[in-house]
Amino acid sequence: MDKKSLAGLCFLFLVLFVAQEVVVQTEAKTCENLADAFRGLCIATGNCDDHCKNKEHLVSGRCRDDLRCWCTKNC
Repeated sequence: MDKKSLAGLCFLFLVLFVAQEVVVQTEAKTCENLADAFRGLCIATGNCDDHCKNKEHLVSGRCRDDLRCWCTKNC
């Protein structure tokens, strides 16, 4: 392989490597809403999380200080 071909190949690999590093992942903005159908005091976050994911088809859920279930969704 001559020097020009080798240099061109190295440049191509460099461009491909830099292009992959430039991609920046961003997180989706999330919002919290009071769970619609959750009844009772929210003591175990696992129950609230299961409810939000399975019943309301949202991202997650957690118990807050007010002992109510709050569901998280992508805004």
